[in-house]
Amino acid sequence: MVGSSAERLEVSRCTELGSALVITGFGYDAAMRKAQSDVVSGLITSIRDVRRLGSAVVDFCWLARGRVDAYYEKGLNAWDYSAGALIAQEAGAVVTGLRDDDISNFFLAAAPGIAGELRQELQALRADEV
Repeated sequence: MVGSSAERLEVSRCTELGSALVITGFGYDAAMRKAQSDVVSGLITSIRDVRRLGSAVVDFCWLARGRVDAYYEKGLNAWDYSAGALIAQEAGAVVTGLRDDDISNFFLAAAPGIAGELRQELQALRADEV
């Protein structure tokens, strides 16, 4: 970077799910979006707030920069999440699937202090069955 110093990316230090700012995305199919919005409705009382930015790699980068505390989404293609997931993981995020480590159908990326609790909430909401 010319004229500036590089700064290491680092995820937030959030440790309370109730304080977490979470990003998610929605599919193009109307029925899928409805089901995804039901998951958000179930989650919204457990977190501080939710955002929708529109680009998976931007979402991951916001997580890696510490601007948000978690990002989850179902149904993206590998080209949508591969680079961003690596960036978030290198910044300290936990990157996992909902029921196991397979992120090909559903992924969750979060600050380590809330990853487990958010994963449990999303499992209870059956977010991967949408």
